[in-house]
Amino acid sequence: MQIKAVASALAIASLAAAAVPTTGVAHVKNADGVDIKFVFTTVPKGLNVTITGKGLTIAKRVLATGYDYHVHVKPVTNGNCSSTGGHLDPTNVTTAKPCDPKNLTLCQTGDLAGKFGNFMGTEDGVLPFTDYIDTQLKFEGDANNTIIGRSIVIHNNGTRIACADIITEGSATPTSGTDAPKTTSGAVKLAGSLALSGVVAFMMLAL
Repeated sequence: MQIKAVASALAIASLAAAAVPTTGVAHVKNADGVDIKFVFTTVPKGLNVTITGKGLTIAKRVLATGYDYHVHVKPVTNGNCSSTGGHLDPTNVTTAKPCDPKNLTLCQTGDLAGKFGNFMGTEDGVLPFTDYIDTQLKFEGDANNTIIGRSIVIHNNGTRIACADIITEGSATPTSGTDAPKTTSGAVKLAGSLALSGVVAFMMLAL
């Protein structure tokens, strides 16, 4: 009985670990030289976001305000950024009023540019290292709130110029742009992991 109890505890712990990832990534690429990596890491107050990469030049930007970027609700389908739907907005803030970083109730959850500023672009396209904590982003919670299985989209004057799936780190190569092969989204990978853990739990409970 003691062995069975220990096995059950291990199975439950395995399910909990699989259910909530600690790191997510999105590697945004396109055929025009955009190559930007987003890393999302769990911290006590939300997710820490770090952004590094290249490909956003001053010469290519349409507006002086730069390139905006957001978390969109759907993953990338067939390398088409238009397939990602709208911004992640579980509280239905909409865009009726501009995002105010000092009052996040006016900001869509996915409006990263609105909360932390646009990419301004540089002469050589190399982005300055970007690092911030977003208290609205999360991995856990219901399907309306988690960012895993969604996507990052970069815009140039509204045009979706590059995009990538947000996946759990190490689960797959994120789908991005029109020049990247399609891979299983993070949401599907996570569901598969949970299903496998469930089988393990069932087998251990049967001991």
